[in-house]
Amino acid sequence: MQLEPRFALVDRPASEIRWVERANELTETLAPASWTTARVEAWLDWADALPSDFPPGAPDSLSTASWSTSLGDGPGRQARRLGAWGLALGVFANEAAALAFAGELAAAYLAGIVAPGVQLPLGARVNPVAGDTARAPPLRHPALGSRAFVAAASALRAGRGLASQLAPAQIARLRGVAEAVARCEGDASACASLTANQALARAAWRARQAGISDSAIAEAIALAAAGCEVDSGAGEPTASLVAVAEVSVVAREGPEALAAAGLAWETSALTIAFDEDAARAVDLANIAPRAAVNVLAFEREDGFDADGFAGAVRLALLALDLEGRVGFCAEPVDAYRRHETRPVSLTLAGVAELIVARGLAFDSGAARALAAELYRQAATLADEVGQALGDARAARLSAREDPEIALKLGGVSLGASPWTGPVTLAETGDGEVIRTLAEPALAAAGPELATLRVAALGRGGLAGAPAINHETLAEKGFTAHEIVAAEAALADGLRAAFAPAIIGAGFVADVLGAPTESLSDPAFDTLAFAGFTEDDIAAAEVFALGLASPSDAADLSDALKAVLTPSREIGPLPRLAMAAAIESAIGGPAFTTLALPFAATPRDALAALQAAVASGVRAIRLVRAGAPADFDLGLVEPRAARAVESPTERVIERFVEVERSRRKLPDRRKGYIQKASIGGHKVYLHTGEYEDGELGEIFLDMHKEGAAFRSLMNNFAIAVSIGLQYGVPLEEFVDAFVFTRFEPAGEVEGNEAIRSATSILDYVFRELGVSYLGRDDLASVDPQGLNADGLGRGKADEEAPQPAARFISRGFSRGATPNNLVFLPLGGRGPASRAADVCPACGDLALVRKGQSLICETCGERAPRAGGG
Repeated sequence: MQLEPRFALVDRPASEIRWVERANELTETLAPASWTTARVEAWLDWADALPSDFPPGAPDSLSTASWSTSLGDGPGRQARRLGAWGLALGVFANEAAALAFAGELAAAYLAGIVAPGVQLPLGARVNPVAGDTARAPPLRHPALGSRAFVAAASALRAGRGLASQLAPAQIARLRGVAEAVARCEGDASACASLTANQALARAAWRARQAGISDSAIAEAIALAAAGCEVDSGAGEPTASLVAVAEVSVVAREGPEALAAAGLAWETSALTIAFDEDAARAVDLANIAPRAAVNVLAFEREDGFDADGFAGAVRLALLALDLEGRVGFCAEPVDAYRRHETRPVSLTLAGVAELIVARGLAFDSGAARALAAELYRQAATLADEVGQALGDARAARLSAREDPEIALKLGGVSLGASPWTGPVTLAETGDGEVIRTLAEPALAAAGPELATLRVAALGRGGLAGAPAINHETLAEKGFTAHEIVAAEAALADGLRAAFAPAIIGAGFVADVLGAPTESLSDPAFDTLAFAGFTEDDIAAAEVFALGLASPSDAADLSDALKAVLTPSREIGPLPRLAMAAAIESAIGGPAFTTLALPFAATPRDALAALQAAVASGVRAIRLVRAGAPADFDLGLVEPRAARAVESPTERVIERFVEVERSRRKLPDRRKGYIQKASIGGHKVYLHTGEYEDGELGEIFLDMHKEGAAFRSLMNNFAIAVSIGLQYGVPLEEFVDAFVFTRFEPAGEVEGNEAIRSATSILDYVFRELGVSYLGRDDLASVDPQGLNADGLGRGKADEEAPQPAARFISRGFSRGATPNNLVFLPLGGRGPASRAADVCPACGDLALVRKGQSLICETCGERAPRAGGG
C-alpha cells in the first residue's frame, strides 16, 4: 500500500527543550512549544510503555535509526516500528514505502493530527509473520434475564462490586445494613432513612466501627432500597461485562432490568448492548488498538480541508491495522481473537469544538448532521482501506471516549461528547498556567467577543470590584503589598488568594487580629474574618474571575449562550441523540457513556437505560461518580443518640467544640512494660501515662524480626501515640485493631490475661483494652481473676497482700515509696463490692452489710455496726 506524502512535507510546529517533572525523575525532552506540560507528559508516559519488537531482518533505517529526540523519540520509534512490520508483512512494497509511511505517521503525531490510545498490556500474541491455525472460542454474551447473565453478573460483582475489597467480617456488617432496610415494613423512603429507621442507624454505626466507609454504607442502603443484594465479595477482579438486553426487558422495569441497572450502578463496568452485533463490536473494540483523528486540524478560513482529513484517516487506519496484527493482548484467547478479526477502533476528536466554531448548538439538528457527515466520510474511507488491505474488519469507527487520547490532543472532546466550555488553560513561556478563551469560543463569539471575554475571564483584578476592592480592603488595614500579592494569586480563587500563606501570616495575625493557631487551618477564611459577607465575596470573585457558566452572563445573546453551553450543563438526552446520529452514520455502536452522580440510585440507572432505549442507541455504559472527599452520613453512636425526652423540649442535635491541641506527656512519666511471645515471636509493649493514669504513648519492640517489619511497627506505635495525645480515645484504637488477622499469630505466652491472638495488633490492643479500659471481654481468662494491674492474679500465693514495689516503680518515685506499704488483695469484685468497707480484722476491702450486720467476705469476721452494738 502506498500513501501520498502530505504531513511530512508540512513545516513542523516550533519546538523547544522542556523540563518535565514526572513521578520519579525530571526529564529533559524536545516538544512542541505550544503544548502544555501535562500534554507533553502524557506522550512521554505513552512512549515509556511502547514495545521495541522490531521484526527480524528489519533495515537499519527503520530499526536502529533515531530521527529526533521529540517526546523521547516515542512518536518516531513507534512509526518506525510499524513501518518495519508493514514491510515484513508485505503491506509495503519496499523500504522506501515503509520509510514514507513512518515519516507521515511521526509527523501527524507531532502536529497534533493523530494520537494513539494507551498501549494495551503486554502478554500473548500470535506470530505476526508465521500466523497460526488455532482459533479463539466464539463470544457468547449473556442476555438479561438468562442464567448466563446471572452467573456473569455474580462474577463481575464479586470481583469489582461494593464488597470486593472487604474482609468477611466487614461484609457481614454491610449485609446487616442491607437487611435492616429489607426487613423494614412501611414507607420505602422511611425504611432507607437513618433517622426514621433506628435498626438501620444501629447497623450503619456497627458497619462504620468495622472500618467500612460512609460511602460504602450509603451504597448498601441504596442497593437494598432498590431490591438488589450486596455481593459476597469473593472472587477475582474480572474484565468488563457486555450483556445483551431486549428492548422490551428494559422497558417493562422487570427484576432482570433492575438487576442489570443495579450492577451497572454498582460497578460502572457493565456495557448493555441492545442487539448481538452491537455486543460483538463492543467486545472486540475492548481489545482493539485505538487512535483518534483531530478534525480541528483541517478547519481552515476558506473551508474544511477534506483531502487532508481523508489522508489522516487513511494513515491512522493503516497504523491501527499494523498495530493490531503485531501487538499484544493480555490474554491468549484475546490474542487469537484479534488475529482472526483484526479489529481497530478509530474515533474522531474535536467534533464538538468544530460544532461550536461554526456557531451551532450541540443540541441541534444541524450539529448532529455535521457530526454524522464527518463520521460517514470516515466510515467510507475505512471501507476503502479495509478492501485495500484485504480484510473485513469487525470494528472500524467508534465514538469512544478516551481521556488519554484527549489529553494527547490538548484536551479536545472525543466521539459524541460535548466540549468542556469556553475557558481553557494555557501555559506561558516561563511555565505559568493561565486561563484563556478556547479557539472555538473565539470563532463563535463574533461581535460579542469583548463581552464574552469579560464574562468568562473577568477583569483579572479587584480595582473597581463591588464590595471587595482596593478601597474597602484598605479600610480593613490591607496595604498595597497584601493586595498585590493576592491579585497575583487570583487564578486559584478569591478565598485562596487571600490565604495567610499568600498575603502573610504575620499581617493576618498582627493587623487583622486572627488567632495564631487558626492560621495553619486550611479552612481559615481571611476575607470572612475581615468582615466580608458571602455575597460580597461572590460578587467580587465574579468581577475578577468571571462567571462559572456562560448561561449566567446577562449581556450575552441567547444564541451564543446555547452555542457555548459546556458539557457539565448538557443532560443525557442531547448526548444520546448525538450518539444515535453517529451510530446511523458508522453502522455500529458509538460506545456511549452516561455519567451518573454519586447520589444517583439504581432506579436512576434504570431510567438512564430506558432513555437510551428511547433514543435508539445500540449500546450504553453507565459510570457513576465517586463519593465526595468530605462525604459523611452523619452517623451518631446509638447510645449517645438516645437522649431523654422531656414533655416540652426535645434536643435534636448538639455541638461539641474540641480543642485541636496536643496534650504533652510529663517529662518523667509512669507506665509498664509487658513482655510476651506471640507464636514464638517476642514482643515488648511499653506504655507511658499521664499523671492521672490515662494512657498517652506506646512503644513496640520486637526481636529477631526483619528491619522493615520492626520499623513499620515502631512507626505505627508513634502514630498511635500522637493520636492519643491529640485526644483520639483509646476505645477507637481498640475497636479498630482488635481481631485483625496476620502473621505472626497464635498462642500467647507471658501474659496471664491474653492466651491467644490473631496478630500482633490484636494482642497489643486487647492488652491495652484490658489494662486501661476494663474491657474484660477482650481477656482470654476469667475476668474475675484480674488483679489491680489488669494482668491477672498469677500464682496462688499472690492472693496475699503484695508489696507496693510490685506495682509502683521505685525508680519513678525516686525511692519515696515505703518498703512496708502493701496493696491489699481485693475482696469481691461483684456488685456488692461497690458498697464494701475495710474490715478491721483482716484489712480487706470486703466488709458488706448483710441484714443488720456487717460481715467480711474474706475472713468472715462480724464487725460492730456504726453507733455501737
